[in-house]
Amino acid sequence: MKDSIAKYKIFNSKLTTIVSISMVLFLIGIVVLGLKIGDTLSAYVRENYTISIEIKDDAADKEISTLDEILRGQAYAKKVVFISKEQAIKDLAQEMGEDPVAFLGYNPLSASFVVNLKSEYTDNDKIEGVVKSIKEYRIVENVFYQKQFISEVNHNIQKVSLLFLIVAAVLFFISFVLINNTLRLLIYSDRFLINTMKLVGATRSFIRRPYLKKGVVIGLIAALLAIGYFALFGYLMRDQLRLFVDYSDYSTYYVVAGAIIVSGIVISWLSTYFAVNKFLSREEKELYYI
Repeated sequence: MKDSIAKYKIFNSKLTTIVSISMVLFLIGIVVLGLKIGDTLSAYVRENYTISIEIKDDAADKEISTLDEILRGQAYAKKVVFISKEQAIKDLAQEMGEDPVAFLGYNPLSASFVVNLKSEYTDNDKIEGVVKSIKEYRIVENVFYQKQFISEVNHNIQKVSLLFLIVAAVLFFISFVLINNTLRLLIYSDRFLINTMKLVGATRSFIRRPYLKKGVVIGLIAALLAIGYFALFGYLMRDQLRLFVDYSDYSTYYVVAGAIIVSGIVISWLSTYFAVNKFLSREEKELYYI
């Protein structure tokens, strides 16, 4: 009867530890998801930034086609759209509600290319290099882009990224403290056993080994449980998250799951290591007052 009660208490203690750690790891997963979403939003904003290339009126169709092919083949170009003079004046007429040609007598607009840049090319130095290379083509009249806008976007993205990293670092530290305290309480009941093994000549590494293995197993089980929480969270929040996460692309899920598993194993291993060391460094009489 006493053995059954003792086994139940041990099982209950381990279960409480695993559930507690899994909740902390779930929060880490949410932060990782936030970082991933932030990166996705950053790429989206950057890749919707465009530069407009005005073409000279005397440009031949062949020259325009050649430039079109060249632009589409550039590493910086995510998307290239050619807008003819006719299409440009048609779009303007729709915006104004009347045809400018009717009262001007001619089409004042030029043909142009609109180029969406890849996110890695949207800092000012690289944009200036892109603009400089484009201006070298004979048929290019001018290149327009919003320098101030991209500077503000990059500055804001840097601030948000830094904020997320700080939050992630703080949460990781809190997670380590919570998991450390939880595992220390689990090992607490074995403090006299640890001292006995030390007295009979067992090395520190020998004493630590089974506890480290147990800590890693607990961390892994807690991580798998946290991944289950996260999967349920993703399912329940699917309508909201679809705005930021492509559910057909499993890379985000793999990144979050990987972060949870690594965090669970590493933090549990470190916490167990420090917890066991704490009891190894104490004399027997001190163990009564811990």
